[in-house]
Order: sequence, then structure tokens, then C-alpha cells
Amino acid sequence: PLPSLRGKKVVIDAGHGGKDPGARGVSRLQEKTIVLLIATHVGRLLQHREASVTWTRTTDRFLELDERAAIASRTRTDLFVSIHADSAPRKSASGATVYTCRGASSQSTTAAWYIRRALTQAGIECRAGKPSNFRVLVAHPRPAVLVECGFLTNAGDAAKLNTQAYRSRIAAAIARGIA
Repeated sequence: PLPSLRGKKVVIDAGHGGKDPGARGVSRLQEKTIVLLIATHVGRLLQHREASVTWTRTTDRFLELDERAAIASRTRTDLFVSIHADSAPRKSASGATVYTCRGASSQSTTAAWYIRRALTQAGIECRAGKPSNFRVLVAHPRPAVLVECGFLTNAGDAAKLNTQAYRSRIAAAIARGIA
């Protein structure tokens, strides 16, 4: 059983949205739709653990990267989690990846480690993520991770991300790692 998250604040950021569809590939659904569905589920699972959850978006709307980061600062979140789906020139690239920024806080690196572990334990392929200075990770001082849930340019990953069952599985793993 996972511990209660009462008193903990988590910001869940569903990447892209509105005019920005996100990564393109062989997926029937656009990245912005896939990650919104996953992010919504992650947040609900965290709320069941009594966390205070703020979503950067709950509908198909566009937010600038700095607006997303400002939400993390404004809420003084304990953890900012940005959820995405990846693309790559190599169609064979597959699996989830969890990123922190260069020089990340110990809270960020610990959260990334636990999320990677939870994904792996759920049977989800998880690649080692190099530190990357994505704007949503560095434009605020709060602990933060970015989770790429798979590659939309990989037929296998795209097919899985287009199913509700797999999105639920990856959301549950992310939530378990956060907890």
C-alpha cells in the first residue's frame, strides 16, 4: 500500500494542447490528447492518496511553457510532473523516458528514480534519461521531472498509447512512482 500524500502539492502538466498537437508519428491520436488523458488519470490517482493536485490544463488548450512553469512556482508545488509522448527519426526508438534538468535537486532525481522504477515494475520499457534543460524543468525553482510515455514514431509504442488500458497502466505507474 502506498502512503497518504496528505499535505503534498503536485502539479501535473499535460504537454502541448490547443494549437500545439505535439509529437507526430504513426499514432491515431495526437500527443496532446494522449498526454491529457494520462495526466488526468495520474492526478485523480494522486487525489485518492489525498494529494493536492493542480493540473496545468484539463482541456485541449494551449499554454506557453513559461505559464506552465509559473503554475509550479505559484502553487509552491512539492513536485512538478510534465507528461509527454516522444518522437525520433529512428522508428525503432521505444520506451518511456524520465528526465530531470542538469544540476537537478535531490528531490527531482529521487522522484525520477522512483518513477522509472515504478514504470519498470509495471512492465513498461523505460530508457535511461540524460539530464535535459527542458523549459518546464528549469523555468522555476521547484522539484520537477518530465516523463515521455513512449514514442509516437514507433508502431508498437503508438499502438499501446492509443489504448485506454495501456494509458491507465502507465498513469498508475507514474502515480505510484510519485507516491
